[in-house]
Amino acid sequence: MSNVVDLLERLGQSSRLQALSGEQLAQELSRAGMDPAVQAAILAQRARQLEELIGASSNVCCLVHAPQDDEPDEQQPEQPAKDNDLTLSDRRVARAG
Repeated sequence: MSNVVDLLERLGQSSRLQALSGEQLAQELSRAGMDPAVQAAILAQRARQLEELIGASSNVCCLVHAPQDDEPDEQQPEQPAKDNDLTLSDRRVARAG
């Protein structure tokens, strides 16, 4: 499997290899010692077949978990209560004291 992945990586990085005709690519795959079934899957661009042949997992899930925001929410500071803002029970406690 690693040989196939290495070859595919080289193909992706080399503009010369990307420009090969089908026949030239077949020769390159043969020179690399690829199994004929793997060669056929690559040449036919059959990703699922290639995954099966090399035993790769076809179900891949990528997830980026964003961390919680460490900054506190901007809240307005509490202002001291004015006499007018006192509730009825607060007024009773204030009178009783």
